[in-house]
Amino acid sequence: MGPRAVSEPIYVCGHTADELDRLRTQSAFFEDITRRVLEAAGLRRGSRVLDIGCGAGDLSRLAAELVGADGSIVGVDRATEAIAAAKARRARGRAASVEFRLGSIDDVADGRQFDALIGRFVLMHQADPAGTLRRAARHVRPGGLVVMLESAMSACMAGLHSFPHSPTYDRITRLITDIIRAAGADVSMGLRLGEVFERAGLPRPTMWLQARVDGGPDAATHRYITDSLRSVLPLAASLGVDGARVNVEKLEEDLRAEVVASRSVLVSPPVVAAWTSLIE
Repeated sequence: MGPRAVSEPIYVCGHTADELDRLRTQSAFFEDITRRVLEAAGLRRGSRVLDIGCGAGDLSRLAAELVGADGSIVGVDRATEAIAAAKARRARGRAASVEFRLGSIDDVADGRQFDALIGRFVLMHQADPAGTLRRAARHVRPGGLVVMLESAMSACMAGLHSFPHSPTYDRITRLITDIIRAAGADVSMGLRLGEVFERAGLPRPTMWLQARVDGGPDAATHRYITDSLRSVLPLAASLGVDGARVNVEKLEEDLRAEVVASRSVLVSPPVVAAWTSLIE
């Protein structure tokens, strides 16, 4: 029996304290890629930015660095735990220009016009990604930016994700992809961003594909990929994906040993960025 079909996407990662910690690790893992995208897209100092699906606020804080004290960020998320964590971290820091709000984009945007809309790993979990993007983009002024980053897990396949080939890495990435797909998320969303932008009525975007490549015993990918598996694995059985007997700690040990022994390099799941300016 294969994975069960779901009528609506399930956010497989949840919002536990451990998961929010994992999201911070993920944010750090992809920070350089994200920063380069926001800079290339033209996010400027003084910009007013709307961050949809902000989670614990890591992307919002990165954007705040780029827009500076004269700019401002509003982060929006529907998860109570994520917004609470984002506000707590803001209170401990100095990101006075960052505001976090609980609710959907339609509930909390207040009719204000933003200079830029940003989001990372959000559209892949939406039943109607083009509709979500269309509604969010209505809050951006003419001439403003829309910048989205999404995973392309479907491109993380044998022959591309490691060299020399790592069977353990292949097993981990396949299992993560199977669980996320079974939950209803689009594991090819990054590669579909051009289509989604057009269906949302936005100008055709510029697109980049980027990934991290590393190896050796201290490669960040070892922990990142096994933490990702640890996060989604509890839903495997309920989604009909065979993962009940997986020992994640053992897999991490095996992956590190395998990579060191074969002198492999690992390619992270690719991230595709798309950005465009709205017609004035």
